[in-house]
Amino acid sequence: MSTGDITRRAALVSGALLPLAGCEREVARAVSLVTGAAPGDAAAAHCPQPESLPAFRPSTPAGLPIPTVPAGLVPARYRSRHHFLFQGSGWAVDPARIAGLADRPGHAGPNEAYVDLYTGWRWDQVGGDWIDRQSVRHGSAAWSTVTTQRGPQPQPVTYAMDVTEVVRRVQSEGRWCAFKLVSQPGHRKLGGRWGDPAQAPRLDVRHEDGTRAVLTLVTTAACVASAPRSADREVQLPAFVEFERPTKPVRSAVLQITCTHHGSGAAEIALFLIDPPLNQSAVRQGVAALVRPLDDGIQSAPGVIGAQRHLDGSTIDDFVLPGIVNTWASREFDPALWGGPPDTTKLPHRALGKFITAAGPRWGEFVDSSFRGDGFLPLASGLGAIRMVMKLAPGARCDGQVVGYSGSLGANASIFMPEPLFGRVDRIFVRHYVRLGLPGGKPYLRTPSQRYHVYNDPGNGNPKRVDWAGKWGITPNHTTTYGGGSGSSGGGNGWQLRLAWSDSDLMANGPNEGGIRPGFHLYDFGPVQPRGHDYSGDTGAKAMFGQLGGLGGILYAGQWYCVETELKLNTAMDAAPGYLPDGELRAWVDGRLVFERVGMVFRSKPLKGDLPPKPSEMPPLRELGVRGLWLNWFHGGVTQDSVERVMFFTGLAYGTQYIGPMRLSA
Repeated sequence: MSTGDITRRAALVSGALLPLAGCEREVARAVSLVTGAAPGDAAAAHCPQPESLPAFRPSTPAGLPIPTVPAGLVPARYRSRHHFLFQGSGWAVDPARIAGLADRPGHAGPNEAYVDLYTGWRWDQVGGDWIDRQSVRHGSAAWSTVTTQRGPQPQPVTYAMDVTEVVRRVQSEGRWCAFKLVSQPGHRKLGGRWGDPAQAPRLDVRHEDGTRAVLTLVTTAACVASAPRSADREVQLPAFVEFERPTKPVRSAVLQITCTHHGSGAAEIALFLIDPPLNQSAVRQGVAALVRPLDDGIQSAPGVIGAQRHLDGSTIDDFVLPGIVNTWASREFDPALWGGPPDTTKLPHRALGKFITAAGPRWGEFVDSSFRGDGFLPLASGLGAIRMVMKLAPGARCDGQVVGYSGSLGANASIFMPEPLFGRVDRIFVRHYVRLGLPGGKPYLRTPSQRYHVYNDPGNGNPKRVDWAGKWGITPNHTTTYGGGSGSSGGGNGWQLRLAWSDSDLMANGPNEGGIRPGFHLYDFGPVQPRGHDYSGDTGAKAMFGQLGGLGGILYAGQWYCVETELKLNTAMDAAPGYLPDGELRAWVDGRLVFERVGMVFRSKPLKGDLPPKPSEMPPLRELGVRGLWLNWFHGGVTQDSVERVMFFTGLAYGTQYIGPMRLSA
C-alpha cells in the first residue's frame, strides 16, 4: 500500500487505526504506523505563495442578487423560524483550486423527501407539503394555473401567473413565500436560479401605496429523489421555488416563469403554497424544575448521578483535574472493576465528578458572568462557563498544503461514572448548555475561500477540501482499546455517542449559515456492527437534529442552547446472537424533542479482550454500559481546521431521569 492509498477507511480495514483517544490520535497514529512518518510532519509542509493560487470567485449571474434578511429583524433562534425556508446558495460552483480535486456544485435545500436534507428536516409526505386555495393540506385546488403551449416546443416561452391571493396569504399568516409548481400531464422544465437570469422565475409585486418591487429569488430546486439539485441551470417540474417575503401590503402580484423545455403534448402548470411540518411541541420540564434556580440542589434531584455548577467565583480546577491521565490504560483504574483488590486512589474514585484530560494541552478556562470576549453573554446572572478554544492549525493555512491525516483538537476529557455504576448504566440523560463563540467578536461567516483545498499525502496525494465538520458535546461512552472511535464502535468492542457538527459556506444569508448543524456522530458504528445495523453512512433524519419539524437543525452562534440527549442501550446477552435491537436515541433542544430513533444496536456480547487486562490496555467490561461522559471537541475527518473556533458550555447535569432546562430565576 502506497502512502497515497491511505484513507481513513483503508486504515480501519488494514487494522492500523487504533481507537484510543479521539480521531486526532487515531488518524495520526494510523499514518505513522503505515508510513513511518511522525504525526504532524506533513502538516508542517511548505505553504505555496498565496498569489500563485486563484481566489474564490462566486459565479453569481448578473441581475440576480443574493437574498438578504431585512435590517432590524431579530435573528432567528431556531432553524424552523428563520426568515427563509429553503437554504439557497451564493454560488453555483466552487471550482477546484488544486490539481486532482473536483469542482463542487452549490446544491442545497429541498428534495422530494426533505424540506432540508442537510439538517434532516423531513416532509410529512414524499413530494412535499402544501396547502391549496381551499386551505386543504395536500389538496388539489391550485392557487394559480397557466396553460402552456403544446410540446415539443423548440423555443423558451415565458408565462405569467396571477399570484395575488396566495402572496396576500403569505403576508397575513406570516408564512414563507415558497411554492411548489407542478405540471400535468406533460413534462415541463423551467429556467433555474443559476441559468440564464432572463429565464429565472420573477415575482413582481405592486404595493397598496403604489410602489413596485421585484422580490429576490432565493432558490429553485427540482422535487427529485436524489440529493438536492438547486444549482442546476434548468429545473424539471415538479419543483420548489422561494422568494423573499414582501415588506409592504400587496395590491397585486404576478409570477413570471419561463419554460425552457416543453415535453410532448399539453400541460398545465399549477402553484401551491408550501406548508412544511413544524415542531410545535411544548417545553418538557424535568427534575431540574424541582430544585432551586441555577441548579441549586440538583445533586439531590431524583435520578441525578452528577452535575457541575459553573458559578461566579469558581476556578477551572473545580471542574477539571490538572494534568493528563491515560484513560485508555487499565493501570489508572481501580482493579476492583475486574474483580481485583479495591484501590480507591485510582479512577473512577479519583476526582469523581471532574473532567479527566486524556490528551492535548490544557483545553479550557473558567470565565465568570462578567466576561465579554468572543461574543459571550452569561446564561444567567452569576453563572459563568467553561471557555474552549480550537486554534487555527499550522496544517490549514493555504491551498495546496500537504496536511497529513490528523485533525484539530479542541478538547478531549472524560467524567467517569461512580464505581458501582461504571459499565452498568444502560440508560442515561446528559444535559448541558452550549454557546458557539464569535472569536474576536467577528460574525460567524464561512466562505469557500477560507475552506482550503489541501492534500493528505505528498505528491498531490488524496486531494480534498478542509472538512469543516467534526465532533462535539458531552456524551456517554464506553470506549476501549478495542473500539469506540473511527469506525470501531459496536459489537463487544466498545462504543461512543459523540455529537456531530458541520459548517455551511453557501454565502446566501440562508437558514443553515451562521452556526453549526448538530446531530449524532453515528459514523463510528460501521464494520463491526451486526447485519442491518451499520450506521456509518446515516445522515439526514437518521442522525441530524432537524428531524422533527426543523427546530433543532442549526445552533446559531452567539446564543445559548440547552442540549440534552438520552441514550437507552440495547439489550446485550450471552445467548446468540448476543443482542436485541431495542436501543433508543433522543435529543432535546431547549426542552423540545428534536430527534428520536428506536430499534438500534450499540453493543453485543461476547466482550472482546482478556481479563485481567494488560496494564496498558482498557478492555470492555461488565455489561458494556456507560463508563463515563466524553467531552470530545474535534475538527475532522482527516484535515486540520482553517479557522479559529470558540465554544462555551455550562450547566452540566446527568442521570437516569430526564433533566430538563435549568430554572434561571425564582
